[in-house]
Amino acid sequence: MSRAAHEYNYEGVFVYLHGTQMQSVRIIHSVEEGKERERLILLTGLQREVLRSDDKITYIVPRNRSMVLERRQGHPRAGFPLVSPRHIDRLVACYDISLAGRDRIAGRETQRLVVRPKDRLRYGYQFWLDRETGLLLKTVLLNRKAGFPEQFMFATVRFMERVPPALLESEVEGNEFVFFRDRPDDSRGLETAGRWQAGRLPFGFELSTRRRYTVANGRGDDMEQLVYSDGLSSVSVFIEPLEAGQEPLLGSSSLGMVSAYGTVHENFQVIALGEVPPVTVKQIATSIRRGKDEEND
Repeated sequence: MSRAAHEYNYEGVFVYLHGTQMQSVRIIHSVEEGKERERLILLTGLQREVLRSDDKITYIVPRNRSMVLERRQGHPRAGFPLVSPRHIDRLVACYDISLAGRDRIAGRETQRLVVRPKDRLRYGYQFWLDRETGLLLKTVLLNRKAGFPEQFMFATVRFMERVPPALLESEVEGNEFVFFRDRPDDSRGLETAGRWQAGRLPFGFELSTRRRYTVANGRGDDMEQLVYSDGLSSVSVFIEPLEAGQEPLLGSSSLGMVSAYGTVHENFQVIALGEVPPVTVKQIATSIRRGKDEEND
């Protein structure tokens, strides 16, 4: 399942339901001579496209006349599918995994896989995998308390021997757009003394990605992003300096399946968010400190 989305030539339309919001997206994916290319076209709401060529991603928003370029860090294939398990051997410590019969999605035979959490620190999942290729055709994020579970499902999908190059080109002219590029972290390792770290991580979570950006406040301040993952669920932590008179974001909030928690440490705003229960983002956000990680619980 983790590999299939990156190893086949295919196109299709999938529907993404998040809370009460629904979007439909067309996807075209190509692999040729080891080079992976992908094009996502949003079919509902504001016209947008995402173009990917290996680890370079271009976001196009015609109405705002802006385009963003960034180079991925950490795991270069993170993206589609929306959920992509990594470090499979670690998952069994946090989840019970079982097969749960077959179904038919987008006209194709699938195998249903159920992933149940062993504690209250993460949500469960159901995956429907194409039996022939392993491509993820449907996902449901499980949360008993949520009235509208998050899910995505292919409505149509077809596999191709070769993707015509024209299908991977944006229909929007890009010469008038503004380009932005994030500043890569020059750290040689994720764990670095003197850097922001979570001192008390929930069981199973480890630091997987660190990024640093320049805040657009005219002072050249840095914002740091830390991503913690248990191999399936993830939490992003954003840390940036508070400006004089700025009202910080404090406490818990949620939108659909996304939980967030804001706090302040050493005059820095710390916000943790992810598709995990509120207790998980709170534990991570309130333990953020400078320096090396303490022992995990």
